[in-house]
Amino acid sequence: MIAALARSRAARRVLGLTLLAAILLLVGAALAPGPGAHRPSHFGVLSVAAHTSPANPLGVRVSKVYGSNVPARRYGTEIGDLEDQGENTRGEMTADLSPLPARAFVGPVAAYKRYAEHWTTIAEREANGLRDALASGDRAGARSAWQATWSSYLHLGAVYGLFEALNQEIDGMPNGLLAGAADPHFNGLHRLEMGLWSGVAPRSLLPVADALLRSLQSLRRALPSVQITPLEYATRAHEILEDAQRDLLSGTHVPWSGQGVLGTAAGLDATEEVFHTLQPLLSGRENTEAEVRSELGLLSSTIAQIHRKHRGWPALTQLSMHEHELLNGTLAGALTALELLPGTLETKTPAPIPPLPTPSPAERAAELAAEDAP
Repeated sequence: MIAALARSRAARRVLGLTLLAAILLLVGAALAPGPGAHRPSHFGVLSVAAHTSPANPLGVRVSKVYGSNVPARRYGTEIGDLEDQGENTRGEMTADLSPLPARAFVGPVAAYKRYAEHWTTIAEREANGLRDALASGDRAGARSAWQATWSSYLHLGAVYGLFEALNQEIDGMPNGLLAGAADPHFNGLHRLEMGLWSGVAPRSLLPVADALLRSLQSLRRALPSVQITPLEYATRAHEILEDAQRDLLSGTHVPWSGQGVLGTAAGLDATEEVFHTLQPLLSGRENTEAEVRSELGLLSSTIAQIHRKHRGWPALTQLSMHEHELLNGTLAGALTALELLPGTLETKTPAPIPPLPTPSPAERAAELAAEDAP
């Protein structure tokens, strides 16, 4: 009896649902408009299209590729040819990255100038300490003060090359001077280096130290007005360590003290500051930021390891062969990564490469004749 009752309830449920569906169908049929009824379409595209047809239901005619003067019917061939040539429809060279506006560099350059002014002040203070050590005849103290002054000056990195005359007075080498190192115009930090590491009486170097102080003061006053273009700034990060590789680790610019490792460490600090100011512009532009960060980190770790092992800054002659190789190798890796910066931070679309001239029929015939000649 219970089973029969269950079947009866199930049957009634099915019957009720069937009747409900039939009622809904009848109501829908009654409300639907007839074949000739008008259905307003105030908000559809079709209601505002001027000339529609089965082939063009939207009534729109496009004759040019959007944003160009290329006829739509030639899109495939013409655009494809331009892409093969590396140009856009305006005849400009195309690149994977859109050029940055020059104004994007205003903030990074301003930040670096503040950094450079800070280190110029430090260099001036260290130079005063150097003068005091010379006046007291303290050779060891004067050597230590020279290292501090020279390192502080090299921290300027991206700006010192913009003041050629002042840079020669402060950090110039005797190359090109008529009498070389004996020339009376040879002054600055390297004249002091030569004297301190070659046995000259420290007090005899006081006039050189006084001239150095005056040049550093002139640099401090000139720095606020210096102008650095975006290309100069993006390139300078690479040039700082390139100079270190060529002039410092080779010993060329530190022939008396051999302090190439110290100078490279200062150049690395300057490079890292340039990179730090440029990081907001590098974000999302290929993988340059990550590559530079990684390679600079390896170089920094290598220099720190050498400094710890020697408990200070060793002369180049005190480095083992392994240390030389490790330092040169990590510096080369950093330079390879830094070479990417100018291209990644380009502010202009490159000009198109002019096509090779098409030879005239007579020139072509002459070429073929020359090829066929025995």
